[in-house]
Amino acid sequence: MKRVFVAAALAVLIAPAYADKGDDHWFRTGEAWYQHPCGLRAFEKYGEDDSPAVRHAYEITKHHPELCSKEFP
Repeated sequence: MKRVFVAAALAVLIAPAYADKGDDHWFRTGEAWYQHPCGLRAFEKYGEDDSPAVRHAYEITKHHPELCSKEFP
């Protein structure tokens, strides 16, 4: 019984941390940073930038990951 209570209490505490799924997604609607080939470094710098140039680079690098360093300097 004690384990169930502890598990429930932890779930209540942890749930708000995962409530906003957009925090780790490109533009809050795209792929998660770990799914995109350019990784965390590019996401941290450009992940919230919703400009057409960044969106274009995002789409190009999904299909051509070798361009990550060029498109996301």
